[in-house]
Amino acid sequence: MKKPPLPEWPRTQLEGCEQQLLSRGSRWKPAVLRAVDPNGQVRIVKDCLSVSPLTRWAARYLMGRERRIMRRLEGMSGFPEVKEIVDRNAFTMNEMAGEPLEPETFCLAPRRIADSLLNVAEAMNNRGVFHLDLRQRQNILLGQGLEVAIIDFGAAWAPNPLARWIFGGLLRHVDRSAALKYLARFAPEFLTREEAEEVLRGLRKRKLWVLSPYRSRGIEEAVRKRLQDM
Repeated sequence: MKKPPLPEWPRTQLEGCEQQLLSRGSRWKPAVLRAVDPNGQVRIVKDCLSVSPLTRWAARYLMGRERRIMRRLEGMSGFPEVKEIVDRNAFTMNEMAGEPLEPETFCLAPRRIADSLLNVAEAMNNRGVFHLDLRQRQNILLGQGLEVAIIDFGAAWAPNPLARWIFGGLLRHVDRSAALKYLARFAPEFLTREEAEEVLRGLRKRKLWVLSPYRSRGIEEAVRKRLQDM
């Protein structure tokens, strides 16, 4: 279903906001700003205007792709919502409450947080969106009640029906394995037998992937010990 057009928010209004730079971006990625307007309304802005003119066209394309993917998740909790178009170089989102996932906070309630992440990822996948970068802790936010939110869809993919049919199982595994990785690394004693065996299968496959060097970081040993202790 085609989404309705987004409302416009002129750059002149952005320029009148108090701004905080959250990420400088790169030659391919937009900068990320936190903008507070005179009424106190907060927006997160992705903006390509500071990207080099030589690569700004690519940054615009990637940003537009990310925006379209995010709009597929409209109405779902746990994800930022695209709010407005500034111009062809920028768009706005709501600010998500929470702090990036850290080992200390994960260990406060590892099973609960992992289950929440698994459920949020499954709901996202059921909308046809695959994040593919949940192994980066900064892409997962924990609210005050330890509720999970997922941000930064720059690496995400929303494949067409044929590609989803072909690759959907693998893509789901990539998102699911991230949640299990956090359990395996920080709280392996909470893994079920089925999850522990799934983690080991994933590690065996990673060893075969020459483009991504295999680094267990103690996960394999911890998971094998968990299986032995069961």
